[in-house]
Parts: sequence; C-alpha cells; structure tokens
Amino acid sequence: MNKKFKQLITGILSLTLAFSLTACGGAAAPSGGTAPAAGSTAPAAGGAAPAPAEKINIRIASSSPTVEFNGEGTTALGVCVNYFVKEIAARTNGRITAKVFPDGQLASTPEEYIGGLQSGSFDIGIMNNGSWSDYTHAFAGLNIPYLYFDFETVYAVLDSELGQGWRQKAEADTTVIPLAYFDIGFRELTNSLREVRTPDDLKGIKLRTMVDDIQMAAWSALGTAVTPVAYSELYTALQQKMVDGQENPVSNIVSSKVYELQPYMTITNHNYTATIPAASPILWSKLSAEDQQLIKDLMIEAQNKGREKTQVFADGFLKTIADSGVQIYEPTTAELQQFQSKVKTVWTKVEENMGTEEFNKLIKFVDDYMAGKK
Repeated sequence: MNKKFKQLITGILSLTLAFSLTACGGAAAPSGGTAPAAGSTAPAAGGAAPAPAEKINIRIASSSPTVEFNGEGTTALGVCVNYFVKEIAARTNGRITAKVFPDGQLASTPEEYIGGLQSGSFDIGIMNNGSWSDYTHAFAGLNIPYLYFDFETVYAVLDSELGQGWRQKAEADTTVIPLAYFDIGFRELTNSLREVRTPDDLKGIKLRTMVDDIQMAAWSALGTAVTPVAYSELYTALQQKMVDGQENPVSNIVSSKVYELQPYMTITNHNYTATIPAASPILWSKLSAEDQQLIKDLMIEAQNKGREKTQVFADGFLKTIADSGVQIYEPTTAELQQFQSKVKTVWTKVEENMGTEEFNKLIKFVDDYMAGKK
C-alpha cells in the first residue's frame, strides 16, 4: 500500500470516528469536570443559560403612621412588619423583597383594603379585625366586649383550631388570604369632655369607632353617640371636634398622637385588637408552593416577635401619655362590672353573626382555659 493511500484511509477512519461520537451525544466531559447542578444558570449543552428567577416586590398597605415602622419598630405592629420585610429578603437572597406603605397611602377604608387586595392593586394589606365585618363575620369572636381579660387567653384562642378556622372562613368569604394575627393589644377610652368612671359618664359623648357592627352596638349600649371614622382621619376628626372621643390600643393612641387632643383616659380594656395581614389572591397565584409556605411561616414568626414586645411597649406608652398631662383613670372592679353588664347585651349579636355552634365553642374554650389557669 503506497503512502498516499495509507493517508487517505487514516483520514476516512478519523472522520468516521468523529461522526460516531457526535451522533452518540458528543465528546466526553473534560477531565475532572462535573455536570451542571439542577437549577444552575450555567449554559446547557448547545443552548443558552436559563433565565434567572423572577424577582418579586411585595407592597404592604397599612393605615398606621410612619413612626411605627422606624428602626426595628416602635410598636408591636411595627416590629412584626419590619421583621417580615427583613427576613423575606434575607431568606430569598433578595429574590423577594417587601416594602410597607404607611399612613393610608395605598388604602385607608375597609373597601379600599378588600377591593385593593382582590384586584391586586397592592400585595398585602394590614387591617384591624373589626374592619372586616362588612365582608365577613369570621373575626366576630375577637369583638366580644369583655370576653378576654389577658393576653395569654386571647393568644390561646388565636393559636387554636378556632383561630385558624376564622382565617380560613375569611378567605372563603373574601378570596383574600389572612396570614397571621399581629398584636395591637387591649383597647382603652379617651375623650376631651370629662373623666369617665362609669357608663353614665359616657352619655352625650360623640365617640369615634371603627366601621364594625359589634363595636358600634357596644358603644351605643354604653350611651355614646357612635361616629365611625377611618383611622387615618382620626386625628383630624378630633382636632375639628367632629368627635369628642375615641377608643384604641395605647400603641395607636401614642403613634397617632391623639392623646395630644384628649385630656382624659380610662383604662377600660373592653376589647382586644389584632391587626391581620392578608395577601392578595393575585399575588398568591404568582407564587410557587414553596414561596407561599415561606411567607406563611415568616408571618407567624413575625406575629410571635410582636407578642414579645406588646406589654413592654404598652407600659412605655402609658407613661408617655401620663407624662403629657393626660388624666388616666383605672376603674375599680365594681365600676368595670357596670360596663360589662351594659355590653353583654351585644353578645347575642355576636352569636347571630358567628352562629350559635361556633359561638358556644368559643365561650366554652375560654371558660375551660380560664378554669385551667386557676
């Protein structure tokens, strides 16, 4: 075989081997190399790199003033929200971020909150339990005046199957997704007219309440002229004397500065208030199951962080109010019983809203829990 013929045969064999390797999936990986990990953004063989995960920016609507969200939070609510904002970014390496819009920038009335969440105008709205009443009676059990006497009891209810069921009912009734119960605390009374020691002292006082049928009925039973006003408009309503008084947790009384306009305060502890962060179904539909679970978990963590601070903040707020010159009156047990007896007529309205079976379950749970503490 001559030299040129040998070179031709060698060339044909080399081409045949190269074609065979290509047809079987290509050449071997470089020595010591590994295949790209699942989910890697490294280019696939013969193709472009997959697109990075889409970033999600969560807008949180709140009617609470900006000061509550300063630093790590100056109220229990501020602590809850700031914890969530910090942790959602940290645990997703910045893929999901959140920002709070306070002072009613995105919504201030229940209609704006529920409608905005349903339409996806914003992603999470934070609304007091009483403000849900036009859309669902899911949280009516939180509005029973003088049912709860300490944080331990109310937390036990909220963390039980009863509290979880309330959130599920609210979702079924509104399509928005309640995620936790952020703590605000027990509500107290302030007014600009006189010291209030008994229900008789309330007669003729124009009192601001939330737009909530149970709370309005309770204060009507106590003799006030009930005037619903959006929380974001409360200071102006007091300043312009549209109303003479209001009732709120001490954190709200301080952060909204209404104590500057109210020389009298009574420690009524008539209701406990939670403010409920709820997600838009539009946002929820865009999230993976893993991201949904992460948000749920972080919201409960945030809830519990806030609870750790509630009483500490409350004590500080009461001192701020007292130091400003507000006259604070703490009713005796006998005087509180007068308030209780007047508002117990409202319990039947709560039973109508909740349904007798659910109402009885709640009352039994509280009675059993309180009995176990004694």
